[in-house]
Amino acid sequence: MNQPMISEALFAEKTALPGWNETERLKAWEMWQKMAIPSSRDEAWKYTSLSRLEKISFAKACPTDFELNLKSIPLPFSKNRFCFVDGEFKAHLSTPLTSDTYLLSRGPWPQINKETQMPFSYFERLNAALVDEGLYLDITADSVDPIYLIFWYGDRDTPTSHHLRHHIKVHPGVKSHLVIVDGDNNHSTHLATQMIEIELAEGASLYCTHIKKPANTGHHILHTYAHLAENSQLKHFNFDFGAKLSRNEITVCLKGDASQCQLNGLAIARGLDHIDNQTRINHLAPKTHSLEQYRGIIDDKACHVFHGHVFVDANASDSIANQHNKNILLTATGQAYTEPQLEIYNQNVQCVHGATVGDLDENALFYLQSRGLDEKQARQLLIFGFARSILDTLDNPSLQTELERWIKTHLALDNTLISDLYRDTSS
Repeated sequence: MNQPMISEALFAEKTALPGWNETERLKAWEMWQKMAIPSSRDEAWKYTSLSRLEKISFAKACPTDFELNLKSIPLPFSKNRFCFVDGEFKAHLSTPLTSDTYLLSRGPWPQINKETQMPFSYFERLNAALVDEGLYLDITADSVDPIYLIFWYGDRDTPTSHHLRHHIKVHPGVKSHLVIVDGDNNHSTHLATQMIEIELAEGASLYCTHIKKPANTGHHILHTYAHLAENSQLKHFNFDFGAKLSRNEITVCLKGDASQCQLNGLAIARGLDHIDNQTRINHLAPKTHSLEQYRGIIDDKACHVFHGHVFVDANASDSIANQHNKNILLTATGQAYTEPQLEIYNQNVQCVHGATVGDLDENALFYLQSRGLDEKQARQLLIFGFARSILDTLDNPSLQTELERWIKTHLALDNTLISDLYRDTSS
């Protein structure tokens, strides 16, 4: 099948890049060319249209004089950071690489573990064919400060595509905190795909916060796979501030006894943003535990999609799974689609799911107005409180403070007003 958005010439240029198996590239490319772009006939894409994306012809990202200034990103970056701009690693902005932490182009690369996954999807194959670079991060000791992964995209006159993959390994008993920042300068039309594999050894713990703030003309497709050994723990938080298309697919495999994961997400969609969150949690061993909380705030003509699938294997006795998705529509033109699913093959488990889509609570609005607030003040307080419930689950106070500012700015909330009202109502 002809795929006009990626040319043979662009693929040929990628084959010249070091550090990725040329045979793997070619196999992925040939299989991708035979695939049809996902459509509403595909269950996983029935609420997300790619019709506009397939009409764009993406070119190679030529070198520019754009230089990322970390001070322009209002976050408390630590010394532990690795920065990529337009798919290229920037050593002068990053922590020095080591023999254990290296780039895809400079060392042996572990294969993505697909034993519990479906065959490669459309964008996974595209990523494997065109991958630019990636980071192998080997975490062998507890980290006091968060490790930052920064992926940024500069201004471009023509549409470009960028493709990265990463492997994050946390050793037995090690506790670590990872912050991923994914964004650009709001003036580029691009397609960015990323694959992130997380491997937690026995007793390991990873606290991962992913912040996405791409341009409203950007298309970002992210696949995250996490494999958890016995007694390991993953806490994953996704803060998505919208894009032309932002698709977040995360799969967690609870392979070891008593492993557990928490997936929390906040999607803020405005204008014509389209945010699509697809999650799957596989309970494959006894006494595994999962908690999932996603919330969406939808304004203007934006759309938020949530599809959560919890699978409980016959061997996963005494497992617990809780899944919840709530959405607020701020306008009559916004859209939200939610599909929580449970697939259970063991009766000795506790599983709960639920979903809601609606306007701001009229009773709550009335109550706040009866306390002396006008309608605008009451609405802003309820909107922020809805978002704050996810923000409060973060353990990092400085990151929580900065994200609170991002949320207020993105939703055009009055910072002074909200701070005063929230403090008064909380006291």
